Amino acid sequence: MKEVTKNYFVSPQIIPSDIELLKEQGFEVIVCNRPDKEEPNQPDFESINKECSRLGLKFYNHPISPGDLNLERVLETKGMLEEEKKTLAYCRTGTRCITLWACAEAPNKEVKEILKISEIAGYDLSHIEEILSSLKTVS
Repeated sequence: MKEVTKNYFVSPQIIPSDIELLKEQGFEVIVCNRPDKEEPNQPDFESINKECSRLGLKFYNHPISPGDLNLERVLETKGMLEEEKKTLAYCRTGTRCITLWACAEAPNKEVKEILKISEIAGYDLSHIEEILSSLKTVS
């Protein structure tokens, strides 16, 4: 798990038994940015959702295929960030999750700052610098 901001963390695939520990760590929201059946034996979103529900965590299923960045998912991420709840977003490696965060933050932060935060979290998003610049006016 990588901390992006004090309230937003990204990680590779989680499993239902991780949810209890995440709750103990103060997480309030879990976001799945990974489509079901991307690879064999991957836990489906419903198994994660069921455990979140049992433990009282909010769960969002916002899958996005690799390379399929779209405005709908960016705006959903922006809305979640505005809730200011401790959130863990996961996909296969965390890259889709941090990319969505970066795009959602583009109207609020300087592109260089977004790239630096992403780099500190362990992700190189320099290849989307132009996209981030184009999102400065999206609300």
